[in-house]
Amino acid sequence: MKPAKRFKSARSVSHLGKQTKKKSNNAQRQTIKKVMTWARKRCHDSIVGRIYLVILMLTHPVVLSYHLVDRRFDFGITWVTPRQFERQVAWLAEDGYRTLSLSACLQSEFQLPPKAVVLTFDDGFRALMKHVLPVLERYGFVATVFPVAGYVGEQNRWDYNLFWRRMWHLDWNELRELLAAGWEVGSHSMRHAYLPSLSRAELLHDLRQSKERLEQNLQIPIHHLSLPFGRGNLRVLECALDAGYASVATLGQEFDLADSSLSGISADRRLRLFSRRGIYLHDTLRSFRRRVQAPMNSQSERLRQQAISVFSYGTVLLKALRQSQHCEKSLEI
Repeated sequence: MKPAKRFKSARSVSHLGKQTKKKSNNAQRQTIKKVMTWARKRCHDSIVGRIYLVILMLTHPVVLSYHLVDRRFDFGITWVTPRQFERQVAWLAEDGYRTLSLSACLQSEFQLPPKAVVLTFDDGFRALMKHVLPVLERYGFVATVFPVAGYVGEQNRWDYNLFWRRMWHLDWNELRELLAAGWEVGSHSMRHAYLPSLSRAELLHDLRQSKERLEQNLQIPIHHLSLPFGRGNLRVLECALDAGYASVATLGQEFDLADSSLSGISADRRLRLFSRRGIYLHDTLRSFRRRVQAPMNSQSERLRQQAISVFSYGTVLLKALRQSQHCEKSLEI
């Protein structure tokens, strides 16, 4: 006669499930470490050199990119209203997300909390103090701001606007206030130039000068660079590393690192690349949730961001046209 089957209690089944999940997570973490150790060794021994592109599908946090948060209408899509922003932050908090700085991501590469998100703000507009800082403080969130170092406390004369609407950038005291609130400050270049169009000498001068200006005025090290217009190339990455940056933030851009121009570079340092997802005026709360919850290797999100980033080339071309017109006028004089 076969013995009667013993049924486990709900408590023991729940405990067994937790143990299994814990073992699975530990095994997953160990697998990632082994893969990354192998990848690092391969990178150091190959032509990739010290350019170090990390793609952590399971532990890489979602990095969101904002520009302007303001009530006043602006032609373009690279802004959101204060109401939009507050609803987005409220949803993040309600769904259990917590914010991290970029430096925290670098320091805890394999031990990131399960719902980690990084909020970044390019350009460093003064409207952040009114429409962003109070909201983030209410929910205990922090962010990273990337000011244009050459325009701190000045208007955005670097931008091309059809109707000549000018906005003020944060000044040094306001940047210090953000630092005191737990924010992190990075560089958005010196003059918001389209970096791929610059020579290597011009690139190094711009990136070093912006880093030094921020460090001298804020008395903090500057580790992170956000590329103007979200675009760069391998020369920009090399110069960013030579200028002393630890990471570069893009907008949906990928790089083919198997390039002969990177051969022979020593492996004493690495550069971390953060591919961000932009949040824009047309984003509803539903699409915002989709942005946040999509996996890191989401092809649709990557294509969406690349399609939107194409419009930034219009600004690049208009700025180049205006600059050439100024040059022609100066030659006539």
